[in-house]
Amino acid sequence: MTHKVLVVNPLKDYVDGLEHSTPPGFDLQVMPPRSDVSDLCREAVDADFLISGVDVPEAVFRAANNAKFIQYMSSGYGQLPINVLNELQVPVAQMKTHSISVAEHAITLMLAVLRRIPASLQIMREGKWRPDLDETSYSELYGKTVGIVGLGNIGRWIGKIVHHGFAADVVFYDDAEIPLTVSELIPARAVSLEELMTVSDIVALSLPLNARSNGLIGRDQLALMKRSGVLINVGRGEVVDEDALVEHLRERRIAGAGLDVYRNEPLEMGSELLSLEQVVCTPHMAGVGWENVQRRIATVWRNIDTVLRGGIPSGVVTETKRMVGPPADA
Repeated sequence: MTHKVLVVNPLKDYVDGLEHSTPPGFDLQVMPPRSDVSDLCREAVDADFLISGVDVPEAVFRAANNAKFIQYMSSGYGQLPINVLNELQVPVAQMKTHSISVAEHAITLMLAVLRRIPASLQIMREGKWRPDLDETSYSELYGKTVGIVGLGNIGRWIGKIVHHGFAADVVFYDDAEIPLTVSELIPARAVSLEELMTVSDIVALSLPLNARSNGLIGRDQLALMKRSGVLINVGRGEVVDEDALVEHLRERRIAGAGLDVYRNEPLEMGSELLSLEQVVCTPHMAGVGWENVQRRIATVWRNIDTVLRGGIPSGVVTETKRMVGPPADA
């Protein structure tokens, strides 16, 4: 028995890896980018499994109502028509393989801001060497209090790295209940959002976007930060009031920021964030990396195998009671 696996709107970095790793018994069909919706729907009708990139039309998901499982290749799933997928009872899983990459990027942003790496590079490009070096404007990560807003997979990795690698005191805020064993492993202490913003030398945001997190860090919360405080955001740009953040940075009410995500993406060239020397910006790239590509490809086939065995794949985001048992001839 051969299972049809349809890949829709693929990320180009994953195609070769998926093709080379396809196990026996699977027919992998990769649809070219910008394929006509009617072609996608026609191929989706008899697909046993769907591997989905971003920006896939809702009609394609509706056409794939015979699919046993859909693997979404991104971590953030706000673009998915969740209501439709819940209605169709198709189990859909997000990717959770990027946590290490994003956490390492968050640490990189912390160090780049504290050590003023971009500003120092610009000085050297201008042919200067330590002009009027003010040591009070440089800082260490070692021993700082790091507040993590959102202690999910990414937040936990950030906590592990800064605690074990930099002897940081870690506090966290999350409106979801975090098992005590999780916070003990990091270790991290649960506090209110107000306390976290007040006591932290570095505030690291690693939240998904939802109704509760949208605009969570506004003018009032930023006003609680230390003047020496640094804000890091590797979650979603909409979590932060960007205008209020620019105002606090411009007026030196906080010391700096490291940002990988923004309210509107791509970030406009005229954004003041790009002109503030105490801000380090990267283009929503925290989760990228060759190792992560390999982990995602391995996750695809592992999840598909789990579904065929009647198990629950990792990262499911839909509400579905549909269970797929092992094939009759297994």
